[in-house]
Amino acid sequence: MRFAIDAFGHPLGFKINKTAANSNLTLNKIGREIIKVEACHLMGHQREAILTEGGGHSWRLTSDEGKHLKGTDLAPFPFGYFNAGLQADLLNRIRHHATLLNIPLSDLTLKLENEYWLLGSFITGNGKGVANSSVIEIDLKSEFSEHEILHLINGALQASPSIAFLKRQLKSTFSLTINGRRKMLNELTDPMVDIPTDPFLLYPEPLKPNISSNSDLNIIRKLSSREPGNISIAPSGSKTKIIRNIKGQSSFSNNNGLTEIESWLALPGMSHFLFVTDEGGASHAPSGLGLLSAGVAFCFITQIARYIENMKLNVDAIRLVQFIPFSLSSRESTDSYIGDAEPVQTHLFLNGSLSEDMFENLLNMSARTCYLHASANNSLPPKIKVIHNSREITVTSQ
Repeated sequence: MRFAIDAFGHPLGFKINKTAANSNLTLNKIGREIIKVEACHLMGHQREAILTEGGGHSWRLTSDEGKHLKGTDLAPFPFGYFNAGLQADLLNRIRHHATLLNIPLSDLTLKLENEYWLLGSFITGNGKGVANSSVIEIDLKSEFSEHEILHLINGALQASPSIAFLKRQLKSTFSLTINGRRKMLNELTDPMVDIPTDPFLLYPEPLKPNISSNSDLNIIRKLSSREPGNISIAPSGSKTKIIRNIKGQSSFSNNNGLTEIESWLALPGMSHFLFVTDEGGASHAPSGLGLLSAGVAFCFITQIARYIENMKLNVDAIRLVQFIPFSLSSRESTDSYIGDAEPVQTHLFLNGSLSEDMFENLLNMSARTCYLHASANNSLPPKIKVIHNSREITVTSQ
């Protein structure tokens, strides 16, 4: 039996190993790295994941749903991870480009809003998750001209792999392993690669923190802030849009790249959560790209668990291994950089007594209703608003 995320009194997120290498992408160096997420369903809507970044650092992260989805609200919801990851990565690129261009910045803050909606129903089998373009507001102060600030922002947007994840149309691939046996898929695209090791086999015992300093603690925290109003239970489907707005705001907490991001679901009664990321190379916390990747995995497990719950299916032990490659390259004859992202590759492991066709239908439904896979599968260039010295300026279309 799997344990609750708070069973051992550990933080909501903690480091489980430390390598000598740092992520080149976080350090704004040219290269390609693959972020791996090994995630397991625990109980209710609680999940844990092992996030391994390009440099080799690994973190144990936890997620839960709010009480509107019958969760316990103990840990951040999947969208919160994704929202926080987008912000942290973009702030990193802005800070780096400001240094390259010798443009000092002060009071740099960022706000980001995602909108998702569900059409159809889990029960009727026609559910579909849809994502809209993110809305990003960058607020900064500088003595430099608007033209120079726009050059900075446009360069940072081009260099951000997380922005590339939104802009590019990335067709996800999947594999399905049922009771230890791989099934060939009829609808979704199989990457046709070797299946990674089942997370249940790799991590049979509860993980413990590997803390090297106090800076490695409290990287994820539940805040006392809560959206006003009373919680309502979310329906399993609707003939009209069920819209979800996720909001976040962030800033650097110091000059070494530590970023603090507050993220929340804009529904009555929803809790706010705080994420800390390390974009400076000290690896006291995961990177923005790491949080983004964890959010995709957590969201996918939520859709599987909700479908099983609504259809009362005899399935348990949901776990997956997910890979997302990100890269950074330089543009020839210029000092600019290009961030990129590649399709999400997900390997799903399930146990239960369903037929193989029913198991595959469960995978298909989850892929259709996962909002963050919808973000990957569609080109959704973000809407950018820049406020320079309290005055809004126009950003060139990316």
